[in-house]
Amino acid sequence: MGHQSNTTSEFIKLLTGHQSSLRAYIVSLMPGSDDIDDVLQDTNVVLWKKMESFELGTHFQAWAFAIARNMVKANWKNKKRDLSPVLNQTVIDAVAQTWFQRDATHPSAKQAALDRCLKTLRESERALIDARYQSPKSLEKHAKVIGRSAESIRVSLFRIREKLRQCVQKRMATIEGGAA
Repeated sequence: MGHQSNTTSEFIKLLTGHQSSLRAYIVSLMPGSDDIDDVLQDTNVVLWKKMESFELGTHFQAWAFAIARNMVKANWKNKKRDLSPVLNQTVIDAVAQTWFQRDATHPSAKQAALDRCLKTLRESERALIDARYQSPKSLEKHAKVIGRSAESIRVSLFRIREKLRQCVQKRMATIEGGAA
């Protein structure tokens, strides 16, 4: 019983600790929608129900974001008739992959920071990013081409995006702090 309550306690900490980034992610997938809070709530319900399938020590945010993306897709599908214009699957996926690049206050500074951070990636990391975002191939097709599983590529992309996010944040903090 003690192990179960510790696991539940850790899960609750992860869930509550990621609420702001989860909400920001959903907002970026549903700009201007009135359904953001509903989708966040629905996502939290699904996360809670699937708590047993989450392995502590793995990437909670990536797991939660995948579920949130599915909830956004379900919401768009349910509301499709009411949307004008309708965001298609390609747009939702593109926004989902680049959500952390949005910054209303310094969009050009943030893009410049991202460009500089991309140059710091190892060649293999940059090749994976280029293949994912510059190629019309699906992740599964790309995985077959390079002889890796789609899941291993997803994990690699998550790590690379996290590395880029941290780099951009560091550069933006330097800019906002007045240093060049």
